[in-house]
Amino acid sequence: MSDQLPVFVVDSSVAYKWFNAKGETHVEAALQLLSGHATRALLLAAPAHMPSEVMNGLRFAGLDVEYLRRAPEKLMGAEIATFPLDAELLASALDLALAHDLTIHDALFPALAIRLDCELVTADRAQARVRECPVRLLS
Repeated sequence: MSDQLPVFVVDSSVAYKWFNAKGETHVEAALQLLSGHATRALLLAAPAHMPSEVMNGLRFAGLDVEYLRRAPEKLMGAEIATFPLDAELLASALDLALAHDLTIHDALFPALAIRLDCELVTADRAQARVRECPVRLLS
């Protein structure tokens, strides 16, 4: 469907790279995804809990408090398409969590990628083991 934008589910480990490059790899690739989303060349999607996971990671990264205080507005301002949790998505995440030894939080990302029939982009090696959807590892 060439008239539709390509869609990618991006997980918290990739979104984290947008805010803190220290010690991270493949930051440029993560930033290119964000830039593509901003210019409407592609669409980034995530389960609704993704922003809280990113903020939690940033909270413990030893970053400047004022920088941290600006991060929520920037993260939400990126307008990533977030999908609310529902019984079907949680059930799919449970199946993936059991099959691949993931937390439910982590399994929600591939579950959403399966629902949207798109690629999951992650820096989490455990999520990258999922084969029920295409996965790109930025680790």
